[in-house]
Order: sequence, then C-alpha cells, then structure tokens
Amino acid sequence: MIANNSTQVSEQKMSAAALSRAYLSATVILASITHAYVFGHRAFIAGFIVIAFIYAFNILYLRTRNKVFLVFYGLLNAWVIIGFGLFNGFWNHVLKAFLNYLHNGHLPSFLAKLFMTPEIGSSYFEGVGMLTFIMSMCAAYYGYKFIKEEH
Repeated sequence: MIANNSTQVSEQKMSAAALSRAYLSATVILASITHAYVFGHRAFIAGFIVIAFIYAFNILYLRTRNKVFLVFYGLLNAWVIIGFGLFNGFWNHVLKAFLNYLHNGHLPSFLAKLFMTPEIGSSYFEGVGMLTFIMSMCAAYYGYKFIKEEH
C-alpha cells in the first residue's frame, strides 16, 4: 500500500513538472510569434534557446535532485511569466486592447504613453498576445505546484 501511494505522489510530481514545462514552452512560443513581427526569425531562435534551457533545468533537476537546477528553473520560470506573460501578454495586449475598447479605439495621449505601441495590431497579433498571458498564468500555477511539491 505504501509503495502504491509513493508511486502516485511520484506521478503527480512528474505531471506538475511536465505541465510546467509545457505551459512555459507555450508561453515562449506565443511570445516568439508576437516578437517576430519586430525581430523576424531571430525571435524564434531566441525562443528555442529559452525552451532548451527550460527543459534542461527541469529535467536535470528531476534526474539529479540538485537544488541548483531547481533554483535556475524557478528563476527562468519567473522571468518568462513576468516578462512574457505579465509585461508582454497582459500589459501590451490585454490591457491595451481593453483600454482601446473603453475609449472607442483611440487611447488618450496620457494613456498612449504607457505602451510601447499604442495602436492595436491585427486580431491575430493581439489574440496571440492575449494567449501568451493565459498560458503564462497556467505556467505560473503548475510551476508553483511543481516547486512547492519539491520544496
């Protein structure tokens, strides 16, 4: 009976780790799409490198249980969630679209200064930006769940 419970706990940890990696990767891919409008294909190269580090730190921790890898994974997790999810996804897409909607499609000058580009982009561009925020919130939940179980 005890072995069965430990197997279930181990599967739950692996599940939280796998879901954390998946949602972080989705966040980076979506952020790469929105950044490709400005930086071109280099955004996808940078995104691939970030995803490689996500997988490397997560898998290295799971195999070695070395806390250094968990700390680096947590820091990378925070950077992706705050930078891509909150700043890019929420601030530059969700909040900007909402404020544009409230002001009939034109931001007042005092609000326009708050954003990198005050104009609304295509539906696809803004939709991908909003999905970046949603994926980052899922990544935050499973990253927290994974790190809490490991701590």
